[in-house]
Amino acid sequence: MKPVISGAKALLLGAALGLAACGEAPQSAEERAAIIAAAETRVPDDPILAEKYERACQACHADPENTAPLSGDSRAWTSRLEARGADGLLQSTLNGFEGMPPLGACPDCGMDDFKKLIAFMAGDTK
Repeated sequence: MKPVISGAKALLLGAALGLAACGEAPQSAEERAAIIAAAETRVPDDPILAEKYERACQACHADPENTAPLSGDSRAWTSRLEARGADGLLQSTLNGFEGMPPLGACPDCGMDDFKKLIAFMAGDTK
């Protein structure tokens, strides 16, 4: 009789194989803590953009308990950029996505603001 792998074990095995296939090591606790600390304090250099970021984006993109990718977490943003592209992320911002409201809760942001804010959160330090 062949041994049977339970559903939970099969799921864990599949996840482990998926990570191994990607060649990407799991994030360490120290790496995660550093990303969280950086997300909680980083703001764009431009004061007008910084005000918009702090008012509309930071509450979710600096909260590790939220499902939004953390600001500056290049690993999280890269996978989203690869999956949807910059235009796809912009459309998600404009239309809303999961818990994010339409216009990313920034009704006074223009298209250029949105593009700059996405680039900043994805890892651009400006």
